[in-house]
Amino acid sequence: VLGNHDTLVVGEMLEAEGIRVLMNEGVRAALRGETVWLAGVDDPHLHRTADLAAALKGRPEGLFAILLAHSPECVADAARAGVDLYLCGHTHGGQIRLPLLGGVHTNVRSGRRQALGVWREGAMRGHTSAGLGTTDMPVRFLCPPEAALITLRAAPGAG
Repeated sequence: VLGNHDTLVVGEMLEAEGIRVLMNEGVRAALRGETVWLAGVDDPHLHRTADLAAALKGRPEGLFAILLAHSPECVADAARAGVDLYLCGHTHGGQIRLPLLGGVHTNVRSGRRQALGVWREGAMRGHTSAGLGTTDMPVRFLCPPEAALITLRAAPGAG
């Protein structure tokens, strides 16, 4: 998915290289022999152009759904819509984190709870990556850059 600093040209360049960009759409995807619904929404933060209903349209009943969003702004709506896993970034983890207080400026309207790391909203699980870069100020304090590797495993007894 594209972020608030990306242009449509970036999306076109990625797709020209064979990388699918999801803009308010979803597709069936095979992950290690299992089928999931992979949905992506357009920037929910700055441009506020996310269309969750469009991204989930056509999802078969009960199919595990992963939502890719640039920021955690759609968390509550995604949980109500039955998304299983929400993956995002944008916050840079706050970049400057103070002991006991956490991120000084998380740059997100949806609240601080989903500004960094693993979290849960109802039955939905999520992860907000601190990312590799910075924004506004080129500095990090107690907030190391991260490139997250997430391993999905079926719950015991899931089939």
